[in-house]
Amino acid sequence: MRLLLTAIGCFLILGLHSCSEDFTVAAPYKQVTVVGGILDMKDTAHYIRIQKAFMDENKSAIQMSKEPDSSFYSSLVVKLYEYNSDQTTVLDVIDLYRVDMSAEGYPKDNPINDQQFFSSPSYAYKFVKNDLSPRLWYRLTIHNSNTGRTDTSGFIGVVNSDSNRVNDGFFIPEFQLADYQVDFSRTTPTSQYKVSPYLPRNARMMEGYIRFHYVERNVTTSAKSRKYVDYAFDNELSLTNPGIRAELATLNANIYAFLNSSIGAAPPNVERLMDSCDIFVYAASPEVYYYSLINLGQTGGITSDNIQPNYTNFTGNDVIGVLGSRGMRAYYGAAISKITLDSLRESKITESLRITGVSED
Repeated sequence: MRLLLTAIGCFLILGLHSCSEDFTVAAPYKQVTVVGGILDMKDTAHYIRIQKAFMDENKSAIQMSKEPDSSFYSSLVVKLYEYNSDQTTVLDVIDLYRVDMSAEGYPKDNPINDQQFFSSPSYAYKFVKNDLSPRLWYRLTIHNSNTGRTDTSGFIGVVNSDSNRVNDGFFIPEFQLADYQVDFSRTTPTSQYKVSPYLPRNARMMEGYIRFHYVERNVTTSAKSRKYVDYAFDNELSLTNPGIRAELATLNANIYAFLNSSIGAAPPNVERLMDSCDIFVYAASPEVYYYSLINLGQTGGITSDNIQPNYTNFTGNDVIGVLGSRGMRAYYGAAISKITLDSLRESKITESLRITGVSED
């Protein structure tokens, strides 16, 4: 599942070079630090990407992208400071250490051709802490021992992933139901599927996803294969007050159209059996909200321009980046209602999928 909330680092690097054909951006060569990271209260291991940008008008950026030494600093001291609720007292100092993400179990995708970035090594800075608190504040510092330069993030509040609504947690009423079912049977123009989460502490935006599990069965050979597709059904921005009730919704007709296009017509001798669904709701901090609002809003259309504002919550010379936080609530194994399954079988939109029933696996 590829999410907006996990795609910050790459876009920052690309966005920094979006105007290089019209303006001289590197005269002479200088090191620009690019930072990207998302803190999650539910994680025990946390990773922050810290790299150099390709800023040299005398060298090809494509060639530099093939050389790991052009992307990583050799001597950084990275620390995370934990502050009290008033942002006045340091409660803890955590040292981050450099790791190869491939060794951590998160390999970088291989290049698709010889014009792409290197794939190994893939460094990030790691710390282990299983008690990040949504009621405290965090600040990252990056000190370059070779240059003496220090870059500092703003204060970060961690999105409260706890399900306790009383404490400004990430409460979703539908997820409290033991027999919660996904129903999108009605296909009238206004019929919707929706969930109604309460905004958790330190969050500013939300995204909702449905993962549809299904089984393909060859009726001739009885061979089966399990598959799934992910549907990003809605997002909400500009949410401001913890505890307010939001709504993530999509027209039922949009779900039928998505399943038709993503699963596709069934091959000969193949039938589909629908399985359960997993529902994911993500909440992200103001830093991610401002990043998406400013940076992603400048990628096209009549408002796009060669001179683009780059949102960053880091201060220092020649640094750009976003350190934010997110939380996630999930409901696993939600059944699709029987009337919805009947509609999937009979609808003209999805009849080519050849859905014949429910998987018993």
